[in-house]
Amino acid sequence: MAALQIRPATLADVPGITAVHCSTVTVWRDPATRMAVPYAQLDLFGRWRNGGAWMSVEMAAVHVASLLQAGQSVMVATWAGEVIGEAEVYFTHEPGLYAVLHLSILYVHATWQGRGVGQALLEAGVNLARERGLSALTTQPDDAARGFYARHGFELWRMQHELQLETTTSQPAPALMPVTSSEHTPGPEMALRIGRYQCGPQGWEVLWPSLELPGWSDLRRSVWQGNLESGPAVLGLCQQLTDPTQADAYVWVTPEASLAPALRALQALAGAQGYHAVDVLLAKEDIPEARQHFQLGFQTQIELWQRRL
Repeated sequence: MAALQIRPATLADVPGITAVHCSTVTVWRDPATRMAVPYAQLDLFGRWRNGGAWMSVEMAAVHVASLLQAGQSVMVATWAGEVIGEAEVYFTHEPGLYAVLHLSILYVHATWQGRGVGQALLEAGVNLARERGLSALTTQPDDAARGFYARHGFELWRMQHELQLETTTSQPAPALMPVTSSEHTPGPEMALRIGRYQCGPQGWEVLWPSLELPGWSDLRRSVWQGNLESGPAVLGLCQQLTDPTQADAYVWVTPEASLAPALRALQALAGAQGYHAVDVLLAKEDIPEARQHFQLGFQTQIELWQRRL
């Protein structure tokens, strides 16, 4: 008799993973015109713009392979050998309260939703966090998923505000060393304190994309490391997809470090590269200190939730 099974994914599961993600898309849209179009008319970039790397087997294969090679966890739910759900879980390799397991993706095939598949994948992530001796499983739920996570023991962990920082060319850029390889990852004493849209490893992936996808991999990216007044730091800038005059910022520093030196460095580094503004995602508790030194225009807010273990 068939039964629900949760197991680690392999590359052979990629077609099934793509089918799960594509099943949740009700309308495919051209990335430029936003008009509804058939899936077959979209190139790889167009499919990526409709939901990420999972929207074609070619991209999903690269994405899943890069996660497995990095030692991260990809899990699938199967029924009678068919993939009906997928979850991706990242170990953060960061210190203190940032040393958690992060549930980045949890998708269930449209025809299987509401039948316990998502809960089974979620509990597999919880068990993995416990096996690693971690204190929490975190996630970033969208509006539709908040009820699901609340019912399964999650609550708000960090409220984060995306703010815009104007750049400057009137002050010299700090003497930081350019980083030219993805292998020079931030040290274990540092956490992603600016730009934590999901988790630390995913911030690093944005700066070193595995997908050689025209329109995405062609964006300008720069990474620096060195010491600021507040201590060791790794800073990254990624040109925004929709506005080449702006960049998204990613900053790793120690959990106790002041963010003012990093924000000042971002202003100068981004200004020297010709950007007009930088988007910085800050935890709510870090905003009062930042506003003492900088004018920051509000953009939006993002919630990170956690389930304590």
